[in-house]
Amino acid sequence: MNGTAPGAAAPPPQQQVPQDIANLCQILQGCLSPQREVMKVAEEQLKLLEKNQGQSVNLLQVTLADSLDLAIRQVAAISFKNLVSKGWGKEDDPGYIPAVDRDLIKQNLLQALIHAPPLVRVQLGECLKSIVYVDYPKQWPALLSEIHTCLVNQDTSRLYGGLFALRMLTRKYEYKNEDERVPLYEIVNSVFPILVQIFQQLISLETKVVEHVEMMKLICKIFWSTVYLSVPQLLMQPEHSHAWMNCFKILLQHPVPQGGSHNEPQEPWWKLKKWVLHIVNRLFNKYGISTKLKKEPYYPFALFFETNCTCQFLETILRLLACLTQGQYVSPRSINLALQYLTHALPHKLTYGVMKPHFQQIMFSVLFPLACFQNEDSELWEEDPHEYVRKGYDLMEDLYSPRSQVMHFFIDMASYKHPCKENLPNLVNHLGELLRQFISKTSEGRNTTLERQADGALLIMGSLSEKLKSTVPYKNSIEQMLHHFMLPILNHPAGHLRAKAVWCLGMFADFKFQEGRGKGSTFSILLSSTVARLQDPELPVRVDASVALRSFVEILKDLELLRPLLPQLLNEFLKLINEVDNDDMINTLEAIVEKFEDEIAPFALTICQHLAQNFWKCIDNDEDDDGMGALAALGCLRAMTTILESVSSIPDLYNDLEPVIFPIMHRMISTEGQDVLEEVLEIVSYFTYYAPSISPNMWRLWPMMVEAVSDWAIEYFENILVPLDNFISRGTEYFLTWKDPDFLQSAYQLVERTFNMDLTDDDLLSGPRLLECIMLHCKGRVDHYIEPFILLAVAKLKTAQKNLLKDLLMQVVANALYYNAALTVQILQKHGLVSEVFTVWFQMIWKTTEKGRVGHFRRENDKKINVLGLCSLLHLQGGQVPPEINAGGVQVIQGLAKLCADLKELRDKKEGESESEEEGSSDEDEEDEEEVFDEDDEEDEDEDTSARFKSSRNRDLKFEEEDDDEYDDEWDDILDYWDEDEDTASPLDQVDAHVFFTDSLTFLQGSDPARFASYTGTLDTNTQQALQAMAGYAAQRRQTLAKLAAENAATK
Repeated sequence: MNGTAPGAAAPPPQQQVPQDIANLCQILQGCLSPQREVMKVAEEQLKLLEKNQGQSVNLLQVTLADSLDLAIRQVAAISFKNLVSKGWGKEDDPGYIPAVDRDLIKQNLLQALIHAPPLVRVQLGECLKSIVYVDYPKQWPALLSEIHTCLVNQDTSRLYGGLFALRMLTRKYEYKNEDERVPLYEIVNSVFPILVQIFQQLISLETKVVEHVEMMKLICKIFWSTVYLSVPQLLMQPEHSHAWMNCFKILLQHPVPQGGSHNEPQEPWWKLKKWVLHIVNRLFNKYGISTKLKKEPYYPFALFFETNCTCQFLETILRLLACLTQGQYVSPRSINLALQYLTHALPHKLTYGVMKPHFQQIMFSVLFPLACFQNEDSELWEEDPHEYVRKGYDLMEDLYSPRSQVMHFFIDMASYKHPCKENLPNLVNHLGELLRQFISKTSEGRNTTLERQADGALLIMGSLSEKLKSTVPYKNSIEQMLHHFMLPILNHPAGHLRAKAVWCLGMFADFKFQEGRGKGSTFSILLSSTVARLQDPELPVRVDASVALRSFVEILKDLELLRPLLPQLLNEFLKLINEVDNDDMINTLEAIVEKFEDEIAPFALTICQHLAQNFWKCIDNDEDDDGMGALAALGCLRAMTTILESVSSIPDLYNDLEPVIFPIMHRMISTEGQDVLEEVLEIVSYFTYYAPSISPNMWRLWPMMVEAVSDWAIEYFENILVPLDNFISRGTEYFLTWKDPDFLQSAYQLVERTFNMDLTDDDLLSGPRLLECIMLHCKGRVDHYIEPFILLAVAKLKTAQKNLLKDLLMQVVANALYYNAALTVQILQKHGLVSEVFTVWFQMIWKTTEKGRVGHFRRENDKKINVLGLCSLLHLQGGQVPPEINAGGVQVIQGLAKLCADLKELRDKKEGESESEEEGSSDEDEEDEEEVFDEDDEEDEDEDTSARFKSSRNRDLKFEEEDDDEYDDEWDDILDYWDEDEDTASPLDQVDAHVFFTDSLTFLQGSDPARFASYTGTLDTNTQQALQAMAGYAAQRRQTLAKLAAENAATK
C-alpha cells in the first residue's frame, strides 16, 4: 500500500504543447473570464468544435497537463464530460464523436483517472460512467482486465484509480434485472477475490490515512452496487461471505479517530460507516430472517446471515448508539441508518429478544434525546425561520434525519404486539410525567432544558396519535391531556413549543370527544386555539397552525364555528401563501374552500390572484429549492381547481377569473409544464365547460393541446380529450366555421397521426372517442369528413388487439350510421367494406367469454350507440339498403334484440345496486352519527371529486371483481367497466335506445312492410318474445321519460 497518494502521481514526461492544444487552452481560459461577453464567445467556440475529430481527445489531454492552471484543467474536464455525455451515443447508436477518438479515449481514460487531481477525477469518473453504460462489455471488453491490473498493483494511485473505475462499472448493474446481470457476475468472479483481500489489508493497517478510508468507502460502494438486488453466487460461498461480513463488522466497531478535539469529527470515517450501515441494512431487510426465504435460491445465504450476522450487527449498532449517551459524536446519517436497523428488527422474535434487555435505555437515553429540540434547531429558528419551515416540511429531510427515524421507530413499535405491550405504557407514562413536571414549573420561569424535553414529548405524542386515539386506556385520557398540556403550551413564550403544540392538536383533531367528533365544546376550543395561532408573531408557528387547521376543517360538523371567521381566515392564509411556499398549507386552503364552497365566491378572485402569483414564484424558484417549489406549484393549481368547482354555479365569475389563470394555462401546456399538465388540463376543462361561453383566448389553447399530443404528451390524450370535447360541444359553431386554424381538420389529423404512431392500444383509445364527439355534436354538418373517419377506423380495426379499442373503432361506424345512415352505407359500398364490417360487427355483438359474459360493448354507452347505429339502417329506403344487409336483415333484428336485452339487464343491475346503496346509507343514518365518517366520508368525497365537471367523456374506472375470465389480463377489460357519469352532457341524453328501437321497427313496418316481414318473419320464438318484451319495456320507458320531462319543465 505504499506509493504516491491519489492525485499526486508523477506526471508523464513534458512535451511541447501542440498548436491546437494551445488554441484550445485559450478558449478554455475565456470560459473563466469574469466578462460575460468573453465567456459567451468562448462557450460558443467550444460548441462549434464539438464534432471535430480530435476535439474530445484534446480536451482529455488538457485535463492531464500538470503545467496548466488547475482551473483550466477543471473546465476542460467539465467540457469533456459534457461532450461525452451528449456525443457518445447509446447502444447501437455511435453518436457524433468519431470512432478513432472513441478508441483513443477508451485506451487512455483509466490512466487519466489514475493521474488526475481530485477535482478533475470527479468529472472523468462521470465520463467513464457514461461510456461504460453504452460500451461495456461489447465495445470495451478490455476494461475489466485493465481494472484487474490496477488492483494487483501496489501503487496507491493506481489502486485508487482501479477501485474508482470498478465502482463505475458495478454501478451500471445496480438496478438491472437478473437476466441483465451476467456481465456483473463475470466482474465479481474476476476481481472480488482480490477486492476482499485489498479490503482486509486496508482494515489491518495500524495507521490509516484519509486515502485509505476513501478506498475502503469505494470498496463498500462497489459491494453495495453488486448486492443491491441479489447476491452473486461467488459471494454466497461461505469463505467469501465470512470474509466480507467480518470486514463490515470490524469497520462498524472501529472507533472514529478524533481530529484534535471533540468538535472536529473525522467526516471521511463517518461516510465510510454510513456505507457499511447501508449495506448491513439492505442485507438484513432481504436476508436477515431466513424463514421468509426457505423456497428461494438465496436461502443458504439467508441462513448464514441470520446465524452469523443479524444479531451480531444489531449488537454492534446498539453499542454505536450507546456512544450518544456518553456524549460522543455520531454523524446524523449514521444515526438514521442505525435506527433503521433497529426499526426493522422490532417485529422479529430473534432480534427483538436482543433488544429487549436494553429497550428502556434505547427509548429514554437514545431515542428521546434525539426527538427533543436541539441547539441547531434553535439557531435556525432564530436566524432563518423560512429555512426552518422549509426543512420541517422537506421530504428528503424527513427521509434522512435522525428525528424522523425516531418517530418511525416509535410508530412501528406501537404497531407490533409484544414491543407495544411491553414498552408503550412505560413510554406514555414517561412522556405524561415529563409534561406534568413541565407544566407545574412554568410559574418558576423559563427552563430551556425542560422546554426542549417537552418539545420532544409533544412530538412523540403526536406521532403516536393514531395508536393513542384507538387504544384503551390511552384514548380515555386524550381529552384531559389536550386540556391540561396542549392548550397551556399554546401560549408558552417559547415559539417552538407553541408550534409543536398546535401541530399536536392537528394530529388529534379527528378524535371522538365526549360530545362527538368534529363538534362540541372541546373541539370548539381546540379549533379556536388553532385559528388564533395563525396570528402568532413567529412564522413557523403560523405555518404549523395553518397545516394543522386542515384536520379540523375536514372533520368539522358545525360550520358556524368557522363561518364568522372565514374572511379573516382567508386573509391570513393569503398572507402566508405569499410568504412561504408550502404544499401542505395549500392543502388546508383547498379544504376550507371545499367545506365552504357555497360562500367562497366573494373571495374567489382574490384567492386566485394570490395563488397565481405564488404559482409563478414557485415555478421561477424551483431550481433552487430541491423540488419543493414544484410541489407548492402543484398545490396552487389544485387549490384553483377547487375554487373553480366551488363557483361553478356562478358562470359569470369565470369571466373574471380567466384573465388571472389563462397565462398559467397558456404557458404550462408545453414541455415546461409536463409535471403539472394534468392539473392544468383540469383547469382548462372547467373554463371550457362552466364559463358562459368559450372565449377566443381559450380557443388559442386548442392548437397547443393538439400539438402536445402529437409531439410529447400522448399519455395525456385522455386528459386533453376532456377540454377538446367541451370545445366541440359548447363551441360547435366556432369549431366548424373558424379556419385559422381549421379546428375540424386539426382534430382529424390528430387522430390520423396517433393511429400512424407506434403506440399501444391503450394510448389510442381517445382517438375514436374524439371522432364520436364530432359526429354527435356536428350532426349534418361534417358530411365531407365521414368517409375519412370511417376509413381510418376500419383500417385500425384490422390491427387492434384489445377489446376496448376494437369496440370504440366499431362504434365510429355505428356513430356514422346514426349521423347519416345513407351516406355511411354509400361509403362502405364504395370501398367494398359492407360485408367485412358487418361480419366483424355481428361477431363482436355475439361474442361471449368462457363464463358466458358479454365479450364486447359492455358499457351502457356502447350498447346504446350500437342500437342507434343499427336502428338507423331500418330508416333507409329500400333502394338505399345494400343487398348484403338485406340478406342479413334477420341478423340485424336479432343483434338489436340482444343489445337491447343486455342494456336492460345492465340498467336493472345498476338500479338494484343504487337501491342497495341507499338502503345501506339509510341504515347507517340510524346508527351513532359520530361513527359515520372516516372511510365513508372519504369515499363520498372521492365521488364528488370524480364528478366535478360533466364533460361528455369524463368517466370513472370500475372493475367488477367477479369477472376473472379469459380477458382479465388485458387492461382494456378493466376499462370495459368504465361507468358513465349519469350527469354527463351528450346529444344522446334525450334518446332512449329501447324507445328508438321500437319506433324504428314501427317505422319500418309502416314504410316498407315487405322488408319488415323479411326481417322479422323467420325469427325464432325466443327472439319474437324478446321483441314483445322490449316493446312493453319501451312503453314503460316512454312514460317514465315523459314524466321526468314534465317534472323538469315544472322546476324551470
